[in-house]
Amino acid sequence: MTKTASKNAISVSAQLKQLSLTQSKTQTHLHSKSNTDESALLCSEAPMFDINSEGEWFYLDSPLPAKFAKLFASVLNCINGEYFLITPVEKVKVTVKRHAIVLVDYQLDDKDGLTFISSIGTEHAIANISEVALLEDAIEINIERGVKAGLGRACYYRYINQFVTD
Repeated sequence: MTKTASKNAISVSAQLKQLSLTQSKTQTHLHSKSNTDESALLCSEAPMFDINSEGEWFYLDSPLPAKFAKLFASVLNCINGEYFLITPVEKVKVTVKRHAIVLVDYQLDDKDGLTFISSIGTEHAIANISEVALLEDAIEINIERGVKAGLGRACYYRYINQFVTD
């Protein structure tokens, strides 16, 4: 190995070590704060994300692929009736037309609980069907971080037929 190559190898090695230390500190910082941290800075007063009544997500009026919507849904919070995407360092407003999450299917588990599947592929479990709220024009459940989810049309009628009517 030449002197220059040896110097470069040390330099690359030192850089990798520094990168590893930086990533470790960042991960520790991320895990030490809750993603419902209300002290995160609001990026803008204007909402950057919209969720329509069909559960479709939009970023700055452009459709968001389901895989990204699923990722963002993991940091979606409802605080005092307002929706936000909250990370340890920032908070972004979200406009929700009806329900933040639209549930399209469910499965009954062994102990009278339900696991709902959303239109973006997320799963939401409830311990008992008594947690399902029957409203005049919708069926909804409270899921994690204060977020309200509503049953989509087919899921709504299946639920009514299975649990409400005789």
